[in-house]
Amino acid sequence: MDDKEYYEKIKKVNKENLYRKINKNKSDKWKDFEVTGKLNKKVVIHDTVTALAESEATGEIAKIFSDIRSTMKIPMLTSIWRILADSFEDLDSAWRAVKPIYKTDQPEAALNRLRSEASFPKLMPISLNEIEQFGVSSDDLKSAKSILKAYNRSNSLNLLTLSSLVPIQSKKYIAYTPIKTNVLTGNIPRLLPREEISDSVWDVILKTNKFGTTGANSGIATIFRHLAYWPNLLSLMQVKLQNAQQTGEISIGARSVSKIAIEEGNRMMQLRDDIALDKISPFSRNTINQYVNGPFRCSRIVNIGTALSHWLENAK
Repeated sequence: MDDKEYYEKIKKVNKENLYRKINKNKSDKWKDFEVTGKLNKKVVIHDTVTALAESEATGEIAKIFSDIRSTMKIPMLTSIWRILADSFEDLDSAWRAVKPIYKTDQPEAALNRLRSEASFPKLMPISLNEIEQFGVSSDDLKSAKSILKAYNRSNSLNLLTLSSLVPIQSKKYIAYTPIKTNVLTGNIPRLLPREEISDSVWDVILKTNKFGTTGANSGIATIFRHLAYWPNLLSLMQVKLQNAQQTGEISIGARSVSKIAIEEGNRMMQLRDDIALDKISPFSRNTINQYVNGPFRCSRIVNIGTALSHWLENAK
């Protein structure tokens, strides 16, 4: 089985919800690739590469995707909602469970706290001239910044609000003063499928994806795949993140993000829809729990993504 055939087979089993893990005859470059779904009805396996693409969503799922984008004021969805779309019932219930929280403006206030209080890594500075010398034009840089901002807003809000679905009991709810919503506009280039990304660029994506992990395969973060348009910029990011990894800043930042998310999830849980929450299957509830749990999942991506955004915004 060659790589193209393997990729197409993965797309087919994911689309038809016929879950199985395909390991036999995989080439080395697929060694970090996982298939979304269940293995032997016990082991949960997820990878954002195979999650349902927004462009492939139809019918009621497409309507929910559109409602999520509109409510959260984001230009595109990150992986958690596309993974939950494996089951329409779970996607629908999960969104119904958290949507009431957004009507209170509290997620925006929680996001403001996260951005101001978390200990995000301070990456080694870079100049606009250095970026240009690596073949990244001003238009390319603008697009890359837009992608980072979109992912940071979406991932952060998802982390904060989905964390409210995890706790059973909470402290007394105290509302924050509402703040102005940060609406993201502009065009985001499409997410490139694996077959349109060269092996050399894919290797950079895999290496960059390992920062902040425990060494176990935590899935390929879509944010890095979306930056595959600019391989040289990705390589620069890899170098800067490597330094932050060695100093321990990535670990410190991820833990601070996780801590704030837990506190905000507890604070906002009384705003959730418990009737909808009770309808989510144990499988999808476990998926959500893993997504928000600890510094090695969504928290690490919020941490790294925000650090990269600050790094580019500060380039002069």
